[in-house]
Amino acid sequence: TWTDSYPYAAISVYALHPQYLSIDNLEFKLSKKSEKEYLAKKSDLNSLNLIDYEQVILGKWKYVTEIFNENKEAILKDRNFKKFLKDNEEWLLPYSAFCVQRDKYKTPNFNDWKTHKKYIAGKVAPFFSPKNKEYETAMLHAWVQYQLHLQLKDAIDYTHQLGISVKGDLPIGIYRHSVEAWTEPELFGMDFQAGAPPDQFTDLGQNWGFPTYNWEAMKADGYKWWKNRFKALEQYFDAMRIDHILGFFRIWRMPISATQG
Repeated sequence: TWTDSYPYAAISVYALHPQYLSIDNLEFKLSKKSEKEYLAKKSDLNSLNLIDYEQVILGKWKYVTEIFNENKEAILKDRNFKKFLKDNEEWLLPYSAFCVQRDKYKTPNFNDWKTHKKYIAGKVAPFFSPKNKEYETAMLHAWVQYQLHLQLKDAIDYTHQLGISVKGDLPIGIYRHSVEAWTEPELFGMDFQAGAPPDQFTDLGQNWGFPTYNWEAMKADGYKWWKNRFKALEQYFDAMRIDHILGFFRIWRMPISATQG
């Protein structure tokens, strides 16, 4: 729903949002039959004063699914796509499995799923076997990420040719119902939520809702989680703004039961 457009509730720190996918610039084109309908829908949505988040995401997902289904044989054999899968499997496979589960149970809150509430790599691996009934859906999510990567890279290369640098934005916290919270809960204080105490701006303080970090656990493997995250962002951005950088040194936390800061 429109509430999912909240930018700090990303379900992955790696994945790009399908909302930004350009249907016109996919590696495969829409069928002639669907093209007319697509252009009419695009024209209607572009004429609005405000972006209709729900209609845009529904529309794009409908057409990208259609393109994937019509060209899946070529897509699944594509050497470049296979290389992208291999290079990014550490985050891309859990992400694709998460999306399948989220859509199946209509919620990103994995605590409410009937299956795979707890992430076990070996039990999620079958999603990526061609014999599995979830295989094509999981591959669709992975392919959408591949197309988004190509499109963003293309835009970044273009801005670099103009002599322009691009700065990215990195929120300090992660969403409580995200792939990262699902796959590596030990790295986070899932029993806590971050926020701010009362101050001159707000009498009740602030509750941001996201879990805090378990810095001791992160330190144990040389902060691999953070290094991987920056390495992924480095493909696109020349500089990063961290919102908010103080969170690396000091963060206020409250119990999960609290509603106010």
